[in-house]
Amino acid sequence: MLTHISNDIPVKPRVLIADDSKIVRATLIKHIQGMFDFREALNGEEAWETLLIDPNIRVVITDLSMPKLDGYGLLKRIRSSEISRIRSLPVVVVSGSDEKAERDRAKAAGANDLITKGIETAQLLSRLDVLAKLVNTQREFERSLEVLAKNVSSSSQLQLATPAGLDSHAQKALTIALGNRKNFVILNVMVGLRHAQFDGQAMLPPPSVVHAVGQLLQRTIRQSDRVAQTGEAEFTLATGSIHFDSARNFAQRICRAISNANMVRDEHMSFIASCGLVSLSERYEEGEVRPGLVELKEVARRRAQLGLNLATTGVVGPEEEQAFGRDGRLPAMAPVEMLAPPKDAPAPVAASASLSFYQQNEGQESQSEPIELSTLVRWIREGKQDKVLQHMQDLSNELQPLVELLMRQAQGPR
Repeated sequence: MLTHISNDIPVKPRVLIADDSKIVRATLIKHIQGMFDFREALNGEEAWETLLIDPNIRVVITDLSMPKLDGYGLLKRIRSSEISRIRSLPVVVVSGSDEKAERDRAKAAGANDLITKGIETAQLLSRLDVLAKLVNTQREFERSLEVLAKNVSSSSQLQLATPAGLDSHAQKALTIALGNRKNFVILNVMVGLRHAQFDGQAMLPPPSVVHAVGQLLQRTIRQSDRVAQTGEAEFTLATGSIHFDSARNFAQRICRAISNANMVRDEHMSFIASCGLVSLSERYEEGEVRPGLVELKEVARRRAQLGLNLATTGVVGPEEEQAFGRDGRLPAMAPVEMLAPPKDAPAPVAASASLSFYQQNEGQESQSEPIELSTLVRWIREGKQDKVLQHMQDLSNELQPLVELLMRQAQGPR
């Protein structure tokens, strides 16, 4: 018996082509016709409106120079969209040249690939096919995370390599890579939680989410790779004999899955996933000694921390680090611990119902006086972040019961 297929669900993957040149659009359509469904947009603004109303688009192809809204503006809207299906769409930039500077700028802006206007049909079809399949893989990652996070029990333990085991395996893989002129990659994954009620301040996610991320990483890596939990909400992965772009694509899918997965039932809550990436394939100055394992791990962790500090979900490699600037960091993530405050901590004495935490008087180690949350906010607005950071640990303890309540309410009944 024949089954009716709704016209709203395309049999072929649908591609959105945004270019103000009719000739370029016609050329691209000629390349993909028969293999892909397509929609056209004459500028970035029209492309954005199309994305909002058409949930079946799987890949976006966009020119960089367009009226009303250019390619970079469209990329910015896509990557910062509150709609997860739009935010995670693969975007291919069309350019008249294949210069490295333009390619690097496009990738730093969020593009997955860059093609020239003279690309051959077979090559274009191959790239689009890979990207369209990545969308399905992305959604599988998200669904897996959602299931894992909801089924974590209090007795669950991650079956990952120990940090020492990771180092031992990674050192062997690095030695083999150097001896055979192969690539070697270190990936550091940091996860943060943001809530609108806390002015967007990043905090530690609940243990169930950290556990789910660890399980997803363990299930998706190759048998020859190793992953270990190296922090409260941090994982480090070592892999060899892999192309840098392949490692980057994997990291991007992991980061977006963490960010997009519906692991809490609170629209004010969201997750940040920053993946610091470093490899032997990076360029080094002539005569410069290639870094060892310790240095590679430090670089990957520094890059992941940079992305987390800037509340950026995605991969931070050498280009992103250079674009962000090593010194252009926002205040570091403030951990909100899921543990009760120390028993010997003095009880807060607040003059109002607002939250308070403790500031030690100069020259006194044991006496503390409460500081109102409103004072902290004022300090931040005045640019006195360093002063605020001195008291983040006490603030974490004060906010802990409120965060636990919000998390229980967001996750709903088990």
